[in-house]
Amino acid sequence: MPRPKREIKPSTVRFIAMLRALDLAVNSHGVSHAQLERRLCDWMAEGQQAETRLRESPGGADRERLTTLVARKNDVEQSGLARTDGRRAKAGGQRIGELVSGKFPAGRTPPRRRVEVCVAVLLEFLAENDPDGFAAGEYGTRRSWLEWWRQADQGQEPDIGDGSLTVWGYLNTALEQLRQAGVHVGASVRAEEPAPADLSGLLAERDQALERARQAEKLLDEARARADDATARADEATTRADEATARADEATARADEAAARAREEARARQQARDERDEARRRADRLRRRAAALAMASAGLAAFAGVAADRLLLAGPPAHTVEFAAPAQEVTASQRPVFTLSRGLPAGTDWTLRVRLTVTPTDPVSACTFGMRITAHAEADGRPLPSFTSRPGQTDITQVVPLGGRGGRELRLVVTRLVTDPQCTLRLDPAGSRATAPG
Repeated sequence: MPRPKREIKPSTVRFIAMLRALDLAVNSHGVSHAQLERRLCDWMAEGQQAETRLRESPGGADRERLTTLVARKNDVEQSGLARTDGRRAKAGGQRIGELVSGKFPAGRTPPRRRVEVCVAVLLEFLAENDPDGFAAGEYGTRRSWLEWWRQADQGQEPDIGDGSLTVWGYLNTALEQLRQAGVHVGASVRAEEPAPADLSGLLAERDQALERARQAEKLLDEARARADDATARADEATTRADEATARADEATARADEAAARAREEARARQQARDERDEARRRADRLRRRAAALAMASAGLAAFAGVAADRLLLAGPPAHTVEFAAPAQEVTASQRPVFTLSRGLPAGTDWTLRVRLTVTPTDPVSACTFGMRITAHAEADGRPLPSFTSRPGQTDITQVVPLGGRGGRELRLVVTRLVTDPQCTLRLDPAGSRATAPG
């Protein structure tokens, strides 16, 4: 079943016609609804900037002006007359056009906040384009428009007083446009006019209504004052929260700096420990090398003493052949061979005196610590008895009797080298020789 069409009250039609008349006055200066909505967008942007300044400087000298801008921004947002998505260039003024044509909302008196915002932006453009007429009160004031809205909301036709004011020259045009748009105007606009006999009673009712309106306005002002106080307290609480957040951020920054300093000190301590351990390792290697050198020196001295004694007892040899073979750098996995001689005179009792000097390629390494070498001499490919050095011995000497095997090829073969696999040693047979008595 179709819903019956709602009949618009004459007071509502009259008030919407007044809004349309004010809009026509603005339009006569070439101002479109899109320009009106863009001005409302500017008000919202100014209010947002004012909110930011109030948070940053709540006790500033222009606090009252900034608070007014914020309140105006809130009114615009609540009215729903402007875009709130920040796209100012897309503002077309459709809601304002629907409001002044009775379609927003349809069939009833528009809300007070919507009317206040619409009237405020219309009056601002009239003040800019017709300052003299605005100063003379030809377009009404925000307070008078609030009173007219109250009368319309209570079912009374707004009392505009002197009809000769400039803006009311558009009123008949506005009524005719509403009639053409399908809004029922006709005779019902004046249907509620009182008869002269009831004029005193109607005046009393009007006075009572005005008194109630004044009381309501007083209550509204008190509510607004309380709302302003609550807003101020909220701003103070926000300021204190911002200050607490700033202090927390500073404390966090200080804690981060302290943690960074602690990490840096820990790295410095670890580096100092590493350097100390490395110094200890170098000192240990030097001590081991010194001990090995001392042992080698002692062995060499003992050998020299024995050799000297034998020379004194046996007398100087008649034949001595010095061997010269190039040194070789080897690792633990290699088996070096040194060719000492291609031939010795035959028929002589030769004695081979082998001397092998071991030197690490890295002077500060500990490659000779615990090092051992096993080797043997070969005469014409036949191995002679092998010998092994003492651990850590770097100057190895060995006497090998050859007998009458002269005229043969002599070689020194290293069959085993015990040391660190990462080490490289230099083996030098310089000083090896063969001797025979005269």
